[in-house]
Amino acid sequence: MLSAQHWAHSFSISAADIDYITNLLLEKETPLSSKELAIALINSQIEEKRAEVNARYEGTQVYRPANTYAVGDRLIFSSMDYATATISSIRDGVDRDNTGFKVAAVEFDKAKHNLSDRQREFAIEFTGEHPLNNDDIDLHPANTDDQYTAEDIINDRQITIVQQVDKALTKNRDLVRIAGTWFVRDLMIEVDIGHLHLAEAVLDMNEGGPLTTEQILAEIGGLGDAPLSLQIFSLNYHMNEDKRFDEVGPSGEVLWFLHRLLPRMVQQVPAILQYNPIEYDRNLLQEEMLQLEYELDDEYSPIKSPQPEDEVSLTLIYPHRRIGTLPINSETQYIFPEAKTPRIAITIIDVIDKEEYPCWVVHEHKYVYGLASLYQKHHLPVGAYVHLNNTNDPSIIEIEFDSYRPRTEWIPLVNGIDGDQLHFETAKRAIGADYDDMVIVGVNNLQDVDKLGNDIQNRQVPLAKLLRNLITELSKHNPQKTVHAKVLYSTLNILRRCPPGPIFATLIANPDFENVGGHYWKLSD
Repeated sequence: MLSAQHWAHSFSISAADIDYITNLLLEKETPLSSKELAIALINSQIEEKRAEVNARYEGTQVYRPANTYAVGDRLIFSSMDYATATISSIRDGVDRDNTGFKVAAVEFDKAKHNLSDRQREFAIEFTGEHPLNNDDIDLHPANTDDQYTAEDIINDRQITIVQQVDKALTKNRDLVRIAGTWFVRDLMIEVDIGHLHLAEAVLDMNEGGPLTTEQILAEIGGLGDAPLSLQIFSLNYHMNEDKRFDEVGPSGEVLWFLHRLLPRMVQQVPAILQYNPIEYDRNLLQEEMLQLEYELDDEYSPIKSPQPEDEVSLTLIYPHRRIGTLPINSETQYIFPEAKTPRIAITIIDVIDKEEYPCWVVHEHKYVYGLASLYQKHHLPVGAYVHLNNTNDPSIIEIEFDSYRPRTEWIPLVNGIDGDQLHFETAKRAIGADYDDMVIVGVNNLQDVDKLGNDIQNRQVPLAKLLRNLITELSKHNPQKTVHAKVLYSTLNILRRCPPGPIFATLIANPDFENVGGHYWKLSD
């Protein structure tokens, strides 16, 4: 007898299964997810297996040595994998204790269970002790309930029925998938250009969105009398095919936004965040440098972090502070919601005053946009420690800082430009949160520095030259004439987006630079 736990592991989807799914969608007239379809298919399989068991064991009894049987009775032998047999004859049997019992000769339905030279025989009406006489074990197959349910099967990671359904339906041109649900293409509600114009107008009146499909349908008067789920599916499909609309919801939630009203820095990656990969030899990086790289956790560093148990912390570097973004690095990736869409609309809440900020997750380019006003409100410096927390809603994130009442502090400040060279001084600035004193830096002439950064990118100024310029300038402010690697990482990113790896490798490989210990570097004599 094959339990659901066993057949589910060997399940392979068939053409008949696809027909069942298609007919189910036709019957219900409701879009269903791959998981919902898989559960329905599993339940159908369970019922089919149950019918097969009932048919196979109809008119049979479980063999118990103590029971009385007659010629022609059909028996089930649980100790032989529930094989079935028919009693062909019965004779008296005698044992050493002269206890009366009978012997039944049987013919098994499957030849493999029969002997070649004689029939197999089994004791019946046996009054002695025997484990098979326990009525509480080896129940009749028709009277047993398989405790391995459809939900158990779905949740078993070794079973791939949902994935098989998803893959098979993707190849079926008669079906359409939108927002994780499937429906029959020919039965979708007609959505014409007028409906789409109205949807655009609704979003336009709501500052572009985001709005749910239900909200849009309510505003445009719906799509007739069809079930709401089918109206939602049909409108989702046609809006998804129209370039005016962007689907911006996290996984499991459909939200729409007008593409033309998306923030410019969401539609295209800001130049200050663009990293043009630099080839370098990672074998040059020593253990302490790899550890520093891990601590900095730049989003472009090839590092992995385990999923954190609580809040995630990061240090704000200049490019993100400049335009109001957060990095999606090896740790913050666990905080921000996933989706198959290019952009995700979320809300970030300031824990201090509960103000909400509409933000955008751009996974492909590793940043979250929309926090410039929050940074300004709290006087956050470059180098500020930022802490992020999930909430019960994956599209709502909490943000906080080690904040204090803004106070004037001395920090390194870019106060001039000479060619490709930045000039620094120490100046007073209002600071409102705790920070890493090796990452903090201020910039006086933002537009001039932006222009220089773009020019350096366009001319592809070598990394070694930029590092020489920075060490030359920054070492003036240190009696030892040295500069920490973390300071170089922070200040280089004012001019050019670059993770620590290429910086560290250049410092090691180029003879112009000399390590004096403890991540401190100077120009070679």
